[in-house]
Amino acid sequence: MPEIASPAPHAAAALHPLVQRLMTAHGYAYILAPDDLFGDPRDQLLFLPAHGKSHMETPDIAVVLPELVQALDSGRGRLTGAVAGPAVEAALREAMALALPAIVVLRNGDPIGSIARMRDWDEYLTRLGAVLAETCVTH
Repeated sequence: MPEIASPAPHAAAALHPLVQRLMTAHGYAYILAPDDLFGDPRDQLLFLPAHGKSHMETPDIAVVLPELVQALDSGRGRLTGAVAGPAVEAALREAMALALPAIVVLRNGDPIGSIARMRDWDEYLTRLGAVLAETCVTH
């Protein structure tokens, strides 16, 4: 199971307080290494918060992420959120050619979709909902 960041690792301590809150108040895992992506059987909305850069959209996404998880899961317990550490963020950013900050949808630890930057609520629900509804993983 991925490490839960409480107390926060050094890299997490440098994050915006609203991103830290995802781990401390919501219990989201802080994924330190790519191998840790495979520890949770639930689908995950993995937040890539733009480590090393102060990005104006990062706090906004941190605020809506728990609401997205709740809305897309509908109380079934099959979806959770997580925050990517710098190494995981760099690997996914490169592999998926992502702009940051971003949310990557993981199923069994594999990325099955993503959405970059801050979006309208309806766009998040539509796009992430479509990815989560897919039963086949295609790359």
